[in-house]
Amino acid sequence: MKLWKILTLISLSTAVALAGGCAVISENECQAGLWYERGIEDGARGRSQATVYQIAQKCHEYGVRTDTAAWLRGHEEGVEQYCTPENGFTVGRYGRDYEGVCTGPTADLFMANYQRGLVVYQAEQQYNALASRYDNVEREYYRITRALDEATTEKEAQALRSQRRSLMREMRHLEGEMMRFGGFGAFNPLLFY
Repeated sequence: MKLWKILTLISLSTAVALAGGCAVISENECQAGLWYERGIEDGARGRSQATVYQIAQKCHEYGVRTDTAAWLRGHEEGVEQYCTPENGFTVGRYGRDYEGVCTGPTADLFMANYQRGLVVYQAEQQYNALASRYDNVEREYYRITRALDEATTEKEAQALRSQRRSLMREMRHLEGEMMRFGGFGAFNPLLFY
């Protein structure tokens, strides 16, 4: 492959990564062509064949004709790179959407590993929600403790102590919930593989 094509492909990859779902394709990318290379890139990212129609529509707005056949050939090659069992796990583990691009014998292995990765991702999200709630409750606990030191009446102090006990119970409950995910303060993904 010529050096300029490789450099353009790298810059295309970088632009796609940075865009992260903004514009389908820029005018410069349309002008550059590189439809086969773009197809490989989109396939390797797990994008569906519907992507080429979005690209064609956008490039048409710029007055550029898309080589759909070249994109589809590249896409097929890219999908082969995408549809591995290892990548299935990675895609699920990071909570990315799967657009149903895998077919044939690799599809089942990809999907099984995607589901395994998704279980780990969802467990981590639950753990993070618990940890966030714990942090909020702990801050409130310390705020109530400071307010208790400054209480001026017994009635006010009693109400604050009751709130503090309730917050302490909630903190203990959250600690117990977090233990299901590997421990207090430490999510353990190995428990979910």
